[in-house]
Amino acid sequence: MPSIRIWTPESDYDRNAVCCLAKKIVQYYGVNIEISYGTKQGFNDAARKPDGVKKAVDTYLKHNDLVIFLIDADSARSQAQRRKERNSLLNRIQEVVNASGGKAILILMLQELEAWLLVDCLGICCYYTKNPETRNREEWIKFAKRQQPGKTNLIEEAELGGKNAKEYLEELSRDILIKINPNLKNKPQNLKERQYTEDKSSEIAECLEMSNQTIKRNESLEEFAQCLKQLATHDEINQG
Repeated sequence: MPSIRIWTPESDYDRNAVCCLAKKIVQYYGVNIEISYGTKQGFNDAARKPDGVKKAVDTYLKHNDLVIFLIDADSARSQAQRRKERNSLLNRIQEVVNASGGKAILILMLQELEAWLLVDCLGICCYYTKNPETRNREEWIKFAKRQQPGKTNLIEEAELGGKNAKEYLEELSRDILIKINPNLKNKPQNLKERQYTEDKSSEIAECLEMSNQTIKRNESLEEFAQCLKQLATHDEINQG
């Protein structure tokens, strides 16, 4: 069975959510892939040593077929700036990826992890109602359709103070909570305490449904899914 190592050096919350989505994608495609992960602390420890990240990747590749780095994709302007900074996280990872002979790849999560979660607003409704049957209820189906962005990688802060994917998800979570309990509209502090926060991301991921339609709603999620599918298909061909 092929195996991958998911490494999200910026956040272990991202790691937990991405690993969950990876398992759902693998299940949707009906393929077998072993999924393991690296930690934020592990990356920080490795990055302190000369060639530490490369050595860590080489060690992982003794047990895994592919290492997938995932970091947040900033705006085009910020990305350009990060590429100019020799020691930026982006450049340090890219250097290791370039030296891996195709055994490590870097995927930029377009508009951050929240944009990956927003591919299935009905699943987010299921999380906040604490009921998977919400997915089959007409009122929630209509509600989710009104809230569902198309290409979630296009949710971008157009100007300072605009709405990015995280803010979009925070606002969506408030709308869901108010739909469940209209009285919360008059209790802004209670609403703020219960709205989306990063530590909820993996639990929300558990409620999402991966399908061809949802995967295609974010280009970087689709890139990630294709990596998993191709790895499994390549392994099947080799075994055949």
